Amino acid sequence: MNSEDSSPPGTAPAVPAQPEGPKAVAGRGVRDLDWIAVIGLAAIAAIAAWQAGEYTFEYARPSLAASENYRDSTALNAEMPGVSAVNGALTFGAFGGNLGLAMGLAGGFARRSVSHAILGAAAGLILGIAAGALPSLAAMPWHWRHRNDDPFNADLLSPFLVHLALWTCLGVSAGVAFAIGRRGFSIPGIVEAGLAGLIGAVFGTFVFDMVGALLFPAAGTTYPFALTTGTRLLARLCVALCVGLGMIRSLPPATAVGAAKAT
Repeated sequence: MNSEDSSPPGTAPAVPAQPEGPKAVAGRGVRDLDWIAVIGLAAIAAIAAWQAGEYTFEYARPSLAASENYRDSTALNAEMPGVSAVNGALTFGAFGGNLGLAMGLAGGFARRSVSHAILGAAAGLILGIAAGALPSLAAMPWHWRHRNDDPFNADLLSPFLVHLALWTCLGVSAGVAFAIGRRGFSIPGIVEAGLAGLIGAVFGTFVFDMVGALLFPAAGTTYPFALTTGTRLLARLCVALCVGLGMIRSLPPATAVGAAKAT
């Protein structure tokens, strides 16, 4: 035996590094495609919801008699809670429906199944519309009645809570749609992805409120509908992209994906 083939006494023989197997490489590539699909569909959903919302956030209006009575605002104050509830239901129902549809499609893409993508998208559309619209019926009138509680907008907690009431349920519905698209009606999968959607919506709401307060203090980002079109788009993007990140977090590891695809 040659001297260079022997190892020093008391040391383990050196083992040459093994190259990555095809399954691991394939798993990484598959996971990358899933990430791109989830984030891309979330961004598309946010933009589509923003476009729809630009037509609906002022769709309902108070009566002409109430809005032009400058001496007595009693009639206007009586009508506006209902008006704001309708506008919120239309606008955030569109947001929830678009995001749920997109995440259902993303879940089906992660499974590589057209039928599951259709199932997830249909479930996400229905659940998302309900999850976006129904909370508005309570949160929007409450906001209208308490809109002057903090006239200088020094308190960010109340606007944050209103935004949470409006947006967290649609995050959950998007997570449920993603789980249905990826795993069918699996209860553990639905719970896991629904929780990920909830956390993503909470984090996205926090990011929007902080960014709005710091960078756009005059844009009314503390209101349910920000005062500028750009900040209204920012709200949709923050929530949708953070929900998408939550869905990515719920995906299996890359090596597991690669092994599943290789078998």
